[in-house]
Amino acid sequence: MKIRTLLLTLGMLGSLALLAGCDLKGGVEQGRCVAFENGKSVTIVAETLVNGKPTYSESAKVLSYKIPVAKRDMGPTPEVGYLLAADPDKGFVLLYDKAAGKVVKLPVNFTDVEKNVNAKHPKVKGKTFPVIDKSQQTVTVYAAGMKALLTFKIPSEAANFDDDAWKFGNELRVAFLTASKDQALRIMNCTKTSIYKRK
Repeated sequence: MKIRTLLLTLGMLGSLALLAGCDLKGGVEQGRCVAFENGKSVTIVAETLVNGKPTYSESAKVLSYKIPVAKRDMGPTPEVGYLLAADPDKGFVLLYDKAAGKVVKLPVNFTDVEKNVNAKHPKVKGKTFPVIDKSQQTVTVYAAGMKALLTFKIPSEAANFDDDAWKFGNELRVAFLTASKDQALRIMNCTKTSIYKRK
């Protein structure tokens, strides 16, 4: 995973060098897509480093960028979702509150936790998540980073949330220049792009 992250970062920095005349006064942010307006803008909730490990927190930054000028610098169309992280051990999920424009922690009751479930598992491959059972008031999601299939009860205060509240948004990596932080130079959809796939 660390090698993949390093290679993707080097690719983004390479684009920065080319587009900025080898001036690397810029940076890269990575996070989940929580808003996307085709041809105009994208918004992510940025990952936070906790003890050197990328994760999400209630204090995570919410960042918006204009779409890259050149179409070739825009990866596959990102899918929006407000679910950022799930912690079955501590019994909560982190969601992006669109109305408030911030991350919130929501206590939930996990009724089923299946670990070591990879993307090729019959319960995951070809399936679309989240699976929402309104009669049982449960949500089932696949947390790819954890390799876990999780089912939890929807608390009463979240009963009327949109379905997107329980969907993981695509992971995006955004390169930008310091002089214009709201203008993306390049956007890579890490969820839909494999650097190991042969052309």
